[in-house]
Amino acid sequence: MLGKVRSLDERLLTRRCVACGYDGALLQGGRAERCAKCGVDLTLRPARSYAEMECLLGQPFTLHAPLDEPVREEKIIHRWLAFLFMVMIGMMAILYLCAAAMAV
Repeated sequence: MLGKVRSLDERLLTRRCVACGYDGALLQGGRAERCAKCGVDLTLRPARSYAEMECLLGQPFTLHAPLDEPVREEKIIHRWLAFLFMVMIGMMAILYLCAAAMAV
């Protein structure tokens, strides 16, 4: 991924309807509720530029709120618990191998 747009080509930054590709003035700069050509609901699938669809501009344009913070926190907790579980399994394996070596 490029991470940044290396060109200021207007075609990369022009917002289009993602259903039909319409890029006319009736999209009102991405603020319209419906596409003037195909009638798709732009509040559910907002008009986006090629640079936004390819993540060249960072976060894509959406009208909805980002992910809730508790969901992210829950994922972090699950990852730490999985990590601690794997560490405990490893420690038990090492202890078992040490006990087996001492018994011989």
